[in-house]
Amino acid sequence: MTAFPAKPAAFAVDWRPRGDTRSLLNLKSCELQHPAADQLLTEVIAGLSARDIWQYPYQGELVCTLSRSAQVSAESVLLTAGSSSAIAMIVDALAEPAGRLLLQEPAFDVWLYHAALRGVSTVRCTGLTGTPPAVITHDFADALRTGPPSVAVITNPGNPAGIVLPAAHIAQLAELAAAHGHVLVVDECYGAFSGLTHVPLLGRLPNLIVVRSLSKGWALAGARLAVVYGSAELIGYLRRFASDAAVSAPAVALAHALAARAGELAAICADVAAIREEFTAAVLRDHLQWTALPSGTNFVTFSTGVPGTGTRIQSALMKDGIRIRGLDDVAGLAGCVRFSIAHRDQMQRVTDLLRKLSFC
Repeated sequence: MTAFPAKPAAFAVDWRPRGDTRSLLNLKSCELQHPAADQLLTEVIAGLSARDIWQYPYQGELVCTLSRSAQVSAESVLLTAGSSSAIAMIVDALAEPAGRLLLQEPAFDVWLYHAALRGVSTVRCTGLTGTPPAVITHDFADALRTGPPSVAVITNPGNPAGIVLPAAHIAQLAELAAAHGHVLVVDECYGAFSGLTHVPLLGRLPNLIVVRSLSKGWALAGARLAVVYGSAELIGYLRRFASDAAVSAPAVALAHALAARAGELAAICADVAAIREEFTAAVLRDHLQWTALPSGTNFVTFSTGVPGTGTRIQSALMKDGIRIRGLDDVAGLAGCVRFSIAHRDQMQRVTDLLRKLSFC
């Protein structure tokens, strides 16, 4: 093989393509699965034109719409091709020059991937404790107080636990980060299901970045679109690391049409939350020894109290064509299992199958 210039660290990073799960009921990836969302997307897609495909993307109108909705300036809004691209951008622009990434765990593994690819040192802070698990942030806060300036990352609502920290708690962490020279990144990917947003904190915290994926609340996982909010100065700097051309014109057109129907999206998210609560109650009636973690997302995580059970349930349901996530491999979540929410009839099917599992 002909030699070529390369980063040696890259060969140690485990890269795997996304598996094709279209033949399964996928309750692992947390896509927005709801009949009203399907109908809304069908109507919006019908309104696309050939021009939305063949022309290059122009983001101005969508950025202005998003800025008005969030009550921030357009200079504080940046679009990326999904939150994974936003993470890569932030690691490139901020974590690599700082040389340090600080993560409140559990954290999206894409942060670890891009940090490893660039040789960025990563500090992983314990974020869950107890049975059933509860969120703790004192390790994260201690790292903010004692460590050198870093990019610090927290997910709220959390994933895969689903627990929501109050915005006031995040504000305290952001203030602590600012006092010690850190940039705090808050991933609010699931905020649409709890009504939570951290964007109002930007007015007094110029060291804050908020990443909002449109995959979950807007049903645009396949379109690959996320919004990054921050101070005008910080976003102006990040723009140099994010190509406008990376966000496709069809994704921009879809999002712009959906923004005009925000009320319908909110109603869909509210119904997903209602289905989540119905499913949770039904499962707990059948499994009295389980505990449901409080969720502000489109998934629910159960603590079975028995390590290894999450993995066993995952394997058992896969035999019936249902993909979920056992969490025994996640620190603080041994014996836990996560189900994202789909149509009511599909969740009823899952409830019925769980009832038949002898080891539950």
